[in-house]
Amino acid sequence: MNFRLRPGSVVPIGWIAAGDPAELFSPDRHYDLWAVQERLDFPGTVYGVDRGTSMREIMQRQSRRYGPDHG
Repeated sequence: MNFRLRPGSVVPIGWIAAGDPAELFSPDRHYDLWAVQERLDFPGTVYGVDRGTSMREIMQRQSRRYGPDHG
């Protein structure tokens, strides 16, 4: 896993936790958050694709995976 939230931590509504150990980011800290997220490989971790894969391709894969014919 690319992130770990300490037990008992609370992430306020609208905030984001990222990193290991996770740091909390308020909505106005976009650039600080990106500095952590960039190296976490979100697309690879969540979708199993390389960074740069189009969202169209990701959503087509997700649709096939969770569509009615998946069984």
